[in-house]
Amino acid sequence: MTIHADPPPLSGGRRRLTALLLSGALFAAGCTIGDGPRDAPAEDEQGPNRGALPTLVGGIELTPVEPVRVLVGDGLAFGQPLPSEQVAADAFTEDPEVTSAIARRVYSTQDGRLMGDVLLLTLDGAQFFDQGVLDAFARGVVAALGGGRADDATLAGRSVLSSQGAGSTIFGFLEGNLLVIVRGAASEDAVVIVERQLAAIAAGLIGAPDPVTPLVPLPPDAAFVAVPTVSFQPIPPEEKPPPEPPGLSGSTEAQGRYGVVAGERRTIVWAYTLDPAAYPSAEALEPVMAALASARAGGAPTEAVEVIDRVVQRATGAVDLPSARVFRHQGLVLLVEGKDPAQVDAVVSAWITALS
Repeated sequence: MTIHADPPPLSGGRRRLTALLLSGALFAAGCTIGDGPRDAPAEDEQGPNRGALPTLVGGIELTPVEPVRVLVGDGLAFGQPLPSEQVAADAFTEDPEVTSAIARRVYSTQDGRLMGDVLLLTLDGAQFFDQGVLDAFARGVVAALGGGRADDATLAGRSVLSSQGAGSTIFGFLEGNLLVIVRGAASEDAVVIVERQLAAIAAGLIGAPDPVTPLVPLPPDAAFVAVPTVSFQPIPPEEKPPPEPPGLSGSTEAQGRYGVVAGERRTIVWAYTLDPAAYPSAEALEPVMAALASARAGGAPTEAVEVIDRVVQRATGAVDLPSARVFRHQGLVLLVEGKDPAQVDAVVSAWITALS
């Protein structure tokens, strides 16, 4: 769950955690093994505890719930995660209790602000001895992702689990065969996400089947923030010939600057505004951004790389051809191009840091 940039701490020791939860729950319940008395050891001709291991009959039936039933909430949008976030989610599926994992970033539809993230774990009820073991499993996941313990809380009239970690608040609840984990950097944001989810679930609302990241309109000037290592200087109108803005399908305006480093024009940067009718969400932009990077680098292939908290489309041109990097900031598409790929990457990293 960056669930958010950091991989879940359970990925290397989930089986040990599950085994401890199982053994602890069974011991507390005083379950018997085999047909004999609870205190009688298993015996055969070889002595005590050498016979075949007994089998415990268990498993619970969990109602299947589609992810669209929980990826929903008034004023919330559930967008594509960073690649590292989905990798961290997939680590949960290494254990038999979890059959699939979905990560989503949660945004406010009003201002596009990132509020937190959600992890959905689809559980296999046959892997849990009883409801007590399932509850203990959920509590263990929330505790491990949070501050080491999980407390009971009530939100929107339902019981949930909560944990306060370093710099984040974790909530968890079970909905049918789904374990829903919500994390927010701000406690109030995490509360809002869960309360709105639970209210929408109670109302039977359905969310979007695919990720939706809102594109909040911004003027081009909003991209040119102060960056310690780069100065974005306007292109003089009297310059001849002035650099032509690269074409981007569905853009409504393009504004260019020189990226000046140590007194030299090392790069040219462009900020594009977008037609909301052409791009209803950020997910629709990805192939267009990749095509733009490739075109500016002489048709070089592109790769999507994770930089800070963004995905950057990167294309490196051959000798004497420019290299290009394209990424998004809210409803703006930003392009950085220049002859030196290392310099272009340095400008991109510094720019993203300043925008984050």
